[in-house]
Amino acid sequence: MIILDIAMRWLHLMSAIAAAGTTILALFVLVPVLRESPEDVRTRLHEVIRPRMSKLVSISIGLLLISGFYNYLAVKMPLHEGQGLYHGLMGGKILLAFVVFFIASALTGKAKAFESLRAQRAKWLTISVLLVMAIVAIGGVLRLQPETAAAMP
Repeated sequence: MIILDIAMRWLHLMSAIAAAGTTILALFVLVPVLRESPEDVRTRLHEVIRPRMSKLVSISIGLLLISGFYNYLAVKMPLHEGQGLYHGLMGGKILLAFVVFFIASALTGKAKAFESLRAQRAKWLTISVLLVMAIVAIGGVLRLQPETAAAMP
């Protein structure tokens, strides 16, 4: 069982790194480069990049959901029984992650309904990066040892 626990933790971290790294790369590299590029170059780059980014986002989200729920339900939940603050923070972290998943899916997808989000790509990537930072901060608190967390209000 410990091998599965370690594998799921590793899978969760690697998926989070891939998803967060993609978001940061898009915000600080791709958006500025595309903003300065001619329309035909922008169009062509979007055609080439979007399917790859969409695939990476979809795979990362799937792996994060599988590994995250496993890590919480099978590993962490039993360790933090009766610790309302821990479970509340975890719930907040999960909700923030779902918002990030939605933004990432909308930005990399093709649905016409989300054209307005894609038109404001830098704004939504910035929001995503800030949410990812909040998720990492909450995760840092949640990584406290159970006895330390028990002392929390």
